[in-house]
Amino acid sequence: MDPNGPLSSNVCQTHMKWINGFTEMSPICLPSKRKRNDGNNFNGNEEDGPKGFPSKESLKKRGFVSIDGQRGVYYSETWEPNGRTLYLPVNGTLLANIEKYDQISFEQGCFCIGNAAGGFQQKVQGQAIHCWRYSEHERKLFIALSYLFTNLQVFQEVVSTLDCL
Repeated sequence: MDPNGPLSSNVCQTHMKWINGFTEMSPICLPSKRKRNDGNNFNGNEEDGPKGFPSKESLKKRGFVSIDGQRGVYYSETWEPNGRTLYLPVNGTLLANIEKYDQISFEQGCFCIGNAAGGFQQKVQGQAIHCWRYSEHERKLFIALSYLFTNLQVFQEVVSTLDCL
């Protein structure tokens, strides 16, 4: 094999396997990796925080808002008029890409929340953030996604994050 041939950019390593009490060696060729320009950080992105995860400031610059579902947050992908929308619990923490929506509105009032199985649980007071998109087919705005907050502090944190976008 020509060392300057098409496989010369590959890195070949020896891979050892344990089979029936004996070790077997076989070469594995891996494509060469692109070199990092900056050796000071883990994955080449200076905006990343510890362990290579994006920092909150970096996420804000990209239009993402972190929403903690463990603190009284619900969502609905189908909006119904007259308070008939059923909001389901958000499990875990999610990153909402707010920049993909055409408009955002806020509502305060009484809302229906459900359990994880989708059954009605109760009516609660809260604040909602409605994320609107424009439908080319219908030529109008519609609510594509809503978040309901039963915890005022969490709602205020999300709104202050939206102010920074």
